[in-house]
Amino acid sequence: MQPIIRCWNRKNKSLTLSTKQLPTNKKNRGDLLRSPLFLNHNSKENFMNRTISSKPQLFLLHYAGGDRNSFRSLIERLEPFFQVETPELPGRGDRMAESFLTNKQDAVADLSSQIKKTRQKEVPYLIYGHSMGAILGFEICHAMESTDPPIYFVPTGYPGPGIKKNVPIAGLPTPEFFAEIRKLGGLSDEVMESKELLDFFEPVLRADFGLLENEENFPFFEKIQTPIFSVMGKSERYAIHIRNWKNYTHAACECKIVNGNHFFINQNDNYLSQIIRNLMSAEGINL
Repeated sequence: MQPIIRCWNRKNKSLTLSTKQLPTNKKNRGDLLRSPLFLNHNSKENFMNRTISSKPQLFLLHYAGGDRNSFRSLIERLEPFFQVETPELPGRGDRMAESFLTNKQDAVADLSSQIKKTRQKEVPYLIYGHSMGAILGFEICHAMESTDPPIYFVPTGYPGPGIKKNVPIAGLPTPEFFAEIRKLGGLSDEVMESKELLDFFEPVLRADFGLLENEENFPFFEKIQTPIFSVMGKSERYAIHIRNWKNYTHAACECKIVNGNHFFINQNDNYLSQIIRNLMSAEGINL
């Protein structure tokens, strides 16, 4: 299949896809992303270096056990440049009174519905997801692409479909369950040493891991048309497979490994925010 060229059309405020042949004399991916082929060729006015009237949207998809407040520091860094949206699954945060979901298909439908309700189609948007958010985000890209494709998909903490095989932990006894959770580095010592806090987080974590472990209900591994920029922590078990993402997009794909464990995002919020901003700039959208 020909590479997909994506153009933000300033005139009708939409993302257009093209299968024009990409230039063959580019030295690296960075040159490719800056290629004029990523701009709108149907308009006499070049969109590069123009500032859109409204800020683009950024949808942040939380990890297992998380909610809409899971990315506070990242939000603080990006709010000056994006309309940041933080959809969350039932059973937590503002949706505490709702029942947990038990399979990926329902989770993807739920989050996709929230995104569609808050989408402003006159501006481009990007989807970011960490861990569970990356897993669901890939399927959400599939759901959105036919009518309102994102500019970019940024998955972190996940090497893509077909690699990570979750060892079932949702049904483990409490001590063993939290021993596995602790290996991921997502809960602080303060939380791990507080029975009250563990009792609070346990139902949410079990529900989310159960959702992820229920593989048979949603084996959707087709390629997306959306470009991907993936990041993983060097200490993550499956980090060596991060380039697997290149098998799941028809468009550009970049993969980076940084120092840290599964929750490297907590120490690299500045790095991630810069990546997200740079991706929009590479698409010709000034922030």
